[in-house]
Amino acid sequence: MLRKRGLVFSERKVQALTRARARQIAAEVVCRSEDEVPPSCQSTSDGPSSSDNAETTSTDKMGSTRHESAAGETGKLARSDTAAEVEEGKIVPVCETGDEGGLVLSPSSRSFHALLQVDRELLIEQQQSDPSLTVLHDTAKDGISRRNVSYQIKAGVLYRHYKDRKGRVLDQLVVPQKYRSDLLELSHGSSWSGHLGIKKTKDRLLQEYYWPGCFRDAENFVRSCDACQRVGKPHEKNKAPLRLVPLITEPFRRLVIDTVGPLPVSKSGYKYVLTLLCPATKFPEACPLKELSSAEIVDALLSVFARIEFPAEIQSDQGSVFTSALTNTFLEKCGIRVVHSSVYHPQSNAVEKWHSVFKRVLRALCFEQKVDWEACLPATMFALRTVPHEATGFSPAELVYGRSLRSPLRMLRESWEGQGEDPTVVEYVLKLLDRMHKTQEVVEANMQRAQAKAKLYYDRGARERKFEVGDQVMLLRVSKKNKLEVQWEGPAKVLQKLSETNYAVESGGKRKKVRIYHCNLLKPYVGRKEIVSLAWNTPEEVPTEIPTWEGKRGEYDVDTVIAKAVKTDVLTEDQLSDLRKVISEFEGLFSDRPGRTDLVCHDIGLTKSTPVRSKAYRVSPRRRDILAEEIESMLRLGVIEAAESDYTSPLILVEVPGKDPRPCIDYRRLNTITRDQTYPIPNIEERVERVSAARYISTLDLIRGYWQVPLTERASRYAAFISPLGTFRPLMLSFGLKNAPFCFSKLMDSVLRGTNTFALPYLDDIAIFSATWQEHVSHLREVFRRLREAGLTVKAEKCQLGRAEVTYLGHVIGQGCRRPSEIKVAAVGSFPRPETKTQIRSFLGLTGYYQRYVANYSQVASPLTDALRKNEPNKVGWDEKKEQAFQSLKKALTERPVLRAPDYAQPFFVQCDASDRGMGVVLCQKEGDEEHPILYASRKLTTREEAYSASEKECACLVWAAQKLSCYLAGAPFTFETDHCPLTWLQQMSPKNGRLLRWSLALQEFNFRVTYKRGKLNSNADTLSRMY
Repeated sequence: MLRKRGLVFSERKVQALTRARARQIAAEVVCRSEDEVPPSCQSTSDGPSSSDNAETTSTDKMGSTRHESAAGETGKLARSDTAAEVEEGKIVPVCETGDEGGLVLSPSSRSFHALLQVDRELLIEQQQSDPSLTVLHDTAKDGISRRNVSYQIKAGVLYRHYKDRKGRVLDQLVVPQKYRSDLLELSHGSSWSGHLGIKKTKDRLLQEYYWPGCFRDAENFVRSCDACQRVGKPHEKNKAPLRLVPLITEPFRRLVIDTVGPLPVSKSGYKYVLTLLCPATKFPEACPLKELSSAEIVDALLSVFARIEFPAEIQSDQGSVFTSALTNTFLEKCGIRVVHSSVYHPQSNAVEKWHSVFKRVLRALCFEQKVDWEACLPATMFALRTVPHEATGFSPAELVYGRSLRSPLRMLRESWEGQGEDPTVVEYVLKLLDRMHKTQEVVEANMQRAQAKAKLYYDRGARERKFEVGDQVMLLRVSKKNKLEVQWEGPAKVLQKLSETNYAVESGGKRKKVRIYHCNLLKPYVGRKEIVSLAWNTPEEVPTEIPTWEGKRGEYDVDTVIAKAVKTDVLTEDQLSDLRKVISEFEGLFSDRPGRTDLVCHDIGLTKSTPVRSKAYRVSPRRRDILAEEIESMLRLGVIEAAESDYTSPLILVEVPGKDPRPCIDYRRLNTITRDQTYPIPNIEERVERVSAARYISTLDLIRGYWQVPLTERASRYAAFISPLGTFRPLMLSFGLKNAPFCFSKLMDSVLRGTNTFALPYLDDIAIFSATWQEHVSHLREVFRRLREAGLTVKAEKCQLGRAEVTYLGHVIGQGCRRPSEIKVAAVGSFPRPETKTQIRSFLGLTGYYQRYVANYSQVASPLTDALRKNEPNKVGWDEKKEQAFQSLKKALTERPVLRAPDYAQPFFVQCDASDRGMGVVLCQKEGDEEHPILYASRKLTTREEAYSASEKECACLVWAAQKLSCYLAGAPFTFETDHCPLTWLQQMSPKNGRLLRWSLALQEFNFRVTYKRGKLNSNADTLSRMY
């Protein structure tokens, strides 16, 4: 049956086929009936059948018919017949077969079969409709030709007539856009194209075909070929320039360790050797081991430490015995810092080079003396310790002991010369110290010269190799099982840049998911863009209009950020250079477009299932135009999308004098049925006090922070809004949602977790504060890195970088001081006279934010607060007292009061005083004889408290002050200063008064003492209490 189909096997081949295998091959090859013959198995209607005339042989193929994923793996063996018949200019392929026992690859591929379906008429149609070939068509019609290139149209098909430098004349078929990718695959990646290089691939292609830009397309195609990237090229492993490590001049401060083995088992059962090398003196140590385990390593290290000393650092590779918990715990208990070299990079481990000499000497002694290697180990170590090192110029023993050891050569010389006079102890010690001092200087100079010479030699063929976080890279396979294995594997993702040469890479291994690689073991992975229809890669619900970004998504360059966020006139050139360098590393962070984080996704839970629906508010034509512009802007930014929802909230336009109109969504009805989500919101006063004590401060403001947090599908449905222009669904977090501040505060805490000692967020405002400039640059780089990894962007216009004073949360802070913001002070000064309760509340809300700066705020504002009582009319009756209170508050803030930032390392003083109508408190700290106020506090006495005795009022003031200022006073000793002398005997007098006894017990949790201060000297608190 096979022979009838033209499949001829040798007798040996036929005998090897079992019945089951023969049936399988027959089922794959033979068509069940003539009606079911596939098109690829049929010949033309007039010509003879392929089964009769096709001369086929048993040609087999290795791998699949096409490398669809180009993974570079060796495929299964299969067979494919490639005989074809030619009739009337048409190619008719013969039916293919699959025989896994075949030995030859087939030239057929999916690209080949796809291109065979194209006939002349279809080719002419595609050429004429391709816009990239319009110019070539016009050139051919006009008959324009250059020296060696002309275009011609033959039978409707466009050709390129080309004569190369070698005199060859080529008639190249001009290929339309649709078939170019398949032709590139056929020219480079098919089975019979061989995955050759760029030049040979272009030469192969240009023998038959041409299109505009084919050189560039061929180069990109070859560079992005997955199989070629895995196989690599000879001499492809480009190396980075040599990085010189700092010289270590103190002996045994650092040790480099490694292991050698397995060796032949010695008589004592030893199989491995632990080797140690001092980089400063090149002094080696070797300890035989019976097995390669952490316990053996620890015991050997202890024996070495007993002879030399406990080093400060130990460098090793990433072997399991060096990274185990036992070894790390032991070294940590000994106070030794561990440094691990990158994998497969012995160049960074100095003991690796010494291994070659050590093993060669040991091998030679074992061969010559015909003894066990364990017996040769002491002699080997003595030989290596007493010979001068090429880098230092001295022997390791001489640098450690200060003298040369008595070797057989020295003993022979002493025998020949005779015994000389021994020096005295003092002469010997002085001579030894002088020799070691001079030796250290000479060794340091020699090692510097050796380093410079090695770098000059190494850097001849080196070039810079840098990768960024998130880059896809290929990993070099150091060891291969056979010569046909690919030498690169991957791709893998770069997770972190550890140094100029080392990177943390997601290796995907079973034991270690993340490994450290030297840059010489990495190369960039070039991905290939999919050339497919957009409809195949996107869901059907995607809108037909896809917004496109112009430029680089609104990113700012370094000069723009410097101009907007840095005061260049107050920084030195070095400081400006540092800032410029940091900003250049994170240019994409500063933008005028919101980012998108993937760390959190806001969700909305409801207490009721009944949808909340509202109608669109009617607006004037002017406001309608403003809303239309704002909605169009949000659509471009991808913040909202046009969609329907069963939940709708109205969109309104808020207009504030002096500011641009801002659209807001009225979520009041939705918020009433939204489940509460609780998360702590930072305290503003705590943030301001901590940051104001720093010397260098920077503030960052995320651009429309809420719009950088995505919504879940359910939350987007609930948060939909309606406007006169239609219904829209927000894709990002919207202002006005009930739990939006908690969600955003949680996001910022997760982004900046672990940086609370130098970076504090308050919603989308971030403050970075440092004591020194070097620390500040480092802190900026760390915060920038975290924000970029989180996908957040920053608005440069609202940033303040590297300043001594900044405006933060309505305060001007820095250098240990704080004062109200100039903008807020100007707003207070220009506030019009209130006429209604609402206007009074607005004024008190503005000034109340700064009540810590006003010494008698409660008393001064009492006429205004009295006007807010329920029995008072909404239309305020303005009188002289209210006018005096109004002007006094304005004056108190416009005088620009200054408060000190608290220093928690210094004791606090609390000045207290009570009068018949109120009580006042001043929290301060003293510097020499000067008192620096930190905050002012005061309040009125209630009707019940006004009936207290003088001692009770003064004691009540102490209790209220301790409770109000507990965040400053708890856990640290402080002092109450009062002008009421009886309070100094509070502990003795309290049992005689029940109220004082209860207050005394309430104060027991505080560590304080009460001191008497005359009323004239206690004027601050006395004034606060007597102003009511």
